[in-house]
Amino acid sequence: MATPSYVPGLPAKGAALAGFQHVEIPGKERVQPLWTIPPPKRTVDPAEYLRRKSRAIRDGPGLHPGWLDAHTMEESLDLVVQHVWQEVGATLVGTELRPVTGPERTSEQQAATAGIAQEWDSGVGVRVRLRAAPDVRLRDRCRELVGRLRGLELDLLLDLYEVKSADEAVARALRGWRDIGTLTGWRTVVLLGGSFPWGAKELKDHDLTEWPRVEWQTWQAVRDRIEPPGPTITYGDYSTVHPRSGDARPGGGTFYEKPRYTTAEHFLIGKGAEWGRDEASLMKTLAARIVGDSEFRTSHSAGERWLQTQADPAVPEDPGSPSVWVEKGHVQHITFVAGQLREPDR
Repeated sequence: MATPSYVPGLPAKGAALAGFQHVEIPGKERVQPLWTIPPPKRTVDPAEYLRRKSRAIRDGPGLHPGWLDAHTMEESLDLVVQHVWQEVGATLVGTELRPVTGPERTSEQQAATAGIAQEWDSGVGVRVRLRAAPDVRLRDRCRELVGRLRGLELDLLLDLYEVKSADEAVARALRGWRDIGTLTGWRTVVLLGGSFPWGAKELKDHDLTEWPRVEWQTWQAVRDRIEPPGPTITYGDYSTVHPRSGDARPGGGTFYEKPRYTTAEHFLIGKGAEWGRDEASLMKTLAARIVGDSEFRTSHSAGERWLQTQADPAVPEDPGSPSVWVEKGHVQHITFVAGQLREPDR
């Protein structure tokens, strides 16, 4: 498994799976996703659901290196042992994915993760959620977990989850590193965080909103604050979706036309007509404003080409659907960020 240069946290949904597959860049093997299996509808059989998700990952980007986190399916010991890693493991054995565990999970889940890592001949991702309030027992739980995983190659995924303030997020990240960083020789240390808004309440109606990429600011500050011989801190984010997108059950909510675009320091997010209602589309207007932005990268990826088509007045109106908007957002974001990381201080 090559050392990652960028870790996008992605829910194993159709839009993200397709978006990642449509990213075409040199060195893509070093862009290594953290895939999260989102929870199913409550009426769905969990074993069959896991089989479907495992096949979708295998048949899509499954042979690509990365990590797989099934924490939303680990509500009981039976689900952990008999369904989660049995179903996922049987389908994905031989891939370059690494199973994920964490200090807050049960000893049974941790043992099941170690077992599947041995079966896959892989390492383990240790995902540590760094909450706003200090966790006085976090170091002890992480030390116990590292002891249970002795003999396996370990990756540390420091997860800030939602980030709103760079100063607060930097403090959380540095506190987490002080607590956990010296417990073992981590193969990789990843700092994850996401600032993309949840829903559309915070966006301007029928307009573009410029939204700061706080996770990018946070990573730059943390990278500069950890002095040698500290490790290289790999950048991770949640692409152009909120971190909750991998944890929330499907259903409910109101959807608006939402083209999204990533610039050096901001997201450009449109909010157009309500999807599924008999409203005049605003997608052409919003796309034209994005394409006209000074930082727009003409034809840089399938995401940009889609926006250019949307903005073209000669092309018949076809605004797409929520899954299309998410997919195109992932394509342009991952393509851009992978390049941005080659020159992070430009």
